[in-house]
Amino acid sequence: MKAVAVTTSADRAAAAAIPFTLLGMQPALLPCIEIEAAPLETLEAARDSAAEADLVVISSRRTIDILWPDGPLPDAEFAAVGAVSARAVRERGGRIVATGIAGSAHLVETLAPRIGGLYVVWPRAQGADPMPLLQMTSRSGRFVAPAVYSSVPVAPRLESVEVITFASPSAVTGWQLSRSLDENTIAVLGETTRRAVESSGGSVAIVAPNPTCQSLAQAVAEHLGVAV
Repeated sequence: MKAVAVTTSADRAAAAAIPFTLLGMQPALLPCIEIEAAPLETLEAARDSAAEADLVVISSRRTIDILWPDGPLPDAEFAAVGAVSARAVRERGGRIVATGIAGSAHLVETLAPRIGGLYVVWPRAQGADPMPLLQMTSRSGRFVAPAVYSSVPVAPRLESVEVITFASPSAVTGWQLSRSLDENTIAVLGETTRRAVESSGGSVAIVAPNPTCQSLAQAVAEHLGVAV
């Protein structure tokens, strides 16, 4: 079996590894980030903003887990960057009005005709790609994007793998705390992560066509010629 490094945080790594296993690869759980929630006052302000918003944009299930770990979602319409985030919103009773299929920039384009004059809130990770946020600012009536968590780079174990997968720039930074980007084939989720690899001197061989672990695993399997 081809060994593939899964570099997301420890709390998400097992789930992220499942598509690789199902497609005939051997995932190695090598977390390169740890998640730190924003201070309580920041989270409370983000919840208050979302409660007043016309539209709340969700980039990841983690956003929901951090802002509304137990209580109900606010009574607003929701848009999700991808299918996984949309499913998380629906599971909590939220109303999804739009789902992106190719990252944040695509979602902004999808929403553009309907958000003029609306109050839009986009809780996000610290260091998220600024371009979609700037586009949302120019197209909505009012826009806020509170950073509700940050991804802190951590060094992974020195386990032998043939492919490294990255889903965030922070994971790229974490990998380099103990390992080189030159030693393996690199696969990424999204253009922001691709740019992070290349700006660090690495070369990206695989970019997932859609922002999901399933898409990334499928792209890696096709690159490796793994029988499914």
